[in-house]
Formats: sequence, structure tokens, C-alpha cells
Amino acid sequence: MKVKFKLYLFVFTLVLTILYPFKSLATDVLQNIKETGVVKIGIRKDSVLFGYERDGNWGGYCISFASELAKYLSQKTNRYIEARAVVSTIQTREAMVKNGTVHLECGPNTISRQKEVEYNISYSDPFFISGTQLIVRANNKNTNLTNKTIGVLQGTTNLRPITQVFPQAEIRMFPQRGQGVRAVRNGDISAFAGDTILLIGEAIVLQGWNSNDFALVPNQPLSCDAYGMILPANDPQWENVVNSFLESRQEKQAWDLWFKDLIPYLKSMIDYCK
Repeated sequence: MKVKFKLYLFVFTLVLTILYPFKSLATDVLQNIKETGVVKIGIRKDSVLFGYERDGNWGGYCISFASELAKYLSQKTNRYIEARAVVSTIQTREAMVKNGTVHLECGPNTISRQKEVEYNISYSDPFFISGTQLIVRANNKNTNLTNKTIGVLQGTTNLRPITQVFPQAEIRMFPQRGQGVRAVRNGDISAFAGDTILLIGEAIVLQGWNSNDFALVPNQPLSCDAYGMILPANDPQWENVVNSFLESRQEKQAWDLWFKDLIPYLKSMIDYCK
């Protein structure tokens, strides 16, 4: 009888291990960071101001955020914590957090309750706000886009407002933001939809457009999108730590370094989105 019971227990434990291999990491991130001395943060290389590569240098708010978060955690845990940046993409960001590759993903992540359920993730409190607009060539700023070809970045929430406002437009999906903006410049598509702040950064900083070469339409954004850090689901302790850091003096220093000049824009967005 004892042999059978032990066999059942062994099989049950084995099944749990197979079904939930990342449970310990996903439900106790802070303990994992304490034990390893490393906080792993997913950061993009294509999102200007947030995480982007230029002339071989990887910079942006999220790089500063990672450095300051590691210092903050060092104080909280009474041991040295190293920040380790891991390259994420718009296609991999949720999966990297869910499977434990990183402890959080920092970037222009629109807070979406639908994605929380779909990908079994959570979001931090908001740290930035933007909205959906379309970039067009300057000479096309008054063009009716109803029956035109509009590009949208795969895996983004920009698709919904575009299909609602332009139901008859032909939608072309792009795997990278840069490809979509370049297609507008080359005349391959009439417009490319995205978050205002990211469209401006891509066009001017990464592709060298003159500000007179393009326009953003319509004048007011088609959506209001708050950004949050992507976090593992079901770990309220880690979520509280990240949200507390977002309210800290250290985080404000990182935020001001990259976003302070955008405060008028952010205020106008907040007023519009009320």
C-alpha cells in the first residue's frame, strides 16, 4: 500500500513539474533576484527614447531605468544587484516575461487588460502616455485615407482604432516600425499608423527625416495609450516593488533625463484623454 502511495505521489509531483516548470520564478521574482544578484530586464532596440540603438550605442529611458532599478533593489535587499539588459522585440516581449527569461520588460507597452488575459502577464502602473496617429508625407497631409493603403505594426494595439476609423482602407502589416515608416517615405503606402512619440523618433532620429518632410494626422490622436512595464502574472510582491520604484526619486531622475522636455506634450495628452 505504501509503495503504491509513493508511486502515485511521485507521478503527481512529476506532472506538476512538467506542467508548471517556471512557477517558482514567476511567483517569486524578488527571491530569485536576491539569490542570483541579477535583475534581468527586456529592452527594445527600435523604440526611440525608450530603448534604441544608434551608432552602435544602446540607449534610452529603459537603459537608465534598469541601472537605477538595480541600485534601488541593492538598497532593498542589502546586497549588490546587477542590471542585465536582454534584447526584446514587439513579438517576444510578453513571452520573455511569461517564461522567466526576464523579470520585466521595459518599453512603450500599451496597458491592455485583454493582453493580460491572453498572455498571462500583468502591467505596472503607467509611466508614460501616447496615442495613435498616422505618419504621411507632407504633401499628402490633406489626403482622404478612406480607400488608401495604411500600414500597421504587427502585435500593436494601433490596429483597432485604424480599422474603426478607416474600415474600407487596405491594411498592410509590418514586422518592424522602421519598415513601415520607410514605406511611407518611398510612396509604397499612403500612411503608417503608430504611437505618436515612436513615429516621430523613428522618422527624425533613426531615418533622418526633416520635420518638414512629414505630417502626423489627424490633429488629435485616435486613441489614448498608457504605457506600463510588463510583469509576470500572480506576483503581487514584485508588482508592488516595481510600482514603488516608479514613484521613487531614482526613477524620476531616469525619467527626467529622457522625457522632461516632453512634459508639455504629455500634459496636452492627459487633458485630451480625460
